[in-house]
Amino acid sequence: MSTLTYELYGDALLATFSGAITRHNAPGYQEELAAALEPAQSLVLDMSEVEDVSGTGFRMMLHLYHLVCIRGGELALVGMNGDLRDTVEATGFGEFFVVCKTLDEAIERVCRDSQGHASVR
Repeated sequence: MSTLTYELYGDALLATFSGAITRHNAPGYQEELAAALEPAQSLVLDMSEVEDVSGTGFRMMLHLYHLVCIRGGELALVGMNGDLRDTVEATGFGEFFVVCKTLDEAIERVCRDSQGHASVR
């Protein structure tokens, strides 16, 4: 089973996935996150519990990247497993995304307004 949760953190939306991001769930996730991005400038995708991402999942990520770029923000990927990291590097997607090892690093890199917020983990 795949899940998505999200919360606003300063001016960044932190979205946490678990399971696989597939052609079956990516379109719904894209729609949900596009609406949730309304008050945010940047987006952090926590991929630490993601097993696999399909081509449709990568298209979702690129669409979300374009949405945050329009707002002048950035999209950070955090916690990718080795296979996912290799795919991001091999496809050149690393050129678009801020790739981070920890949530704290991702928030620090893309969140412009995090005053009053503690460490995310």
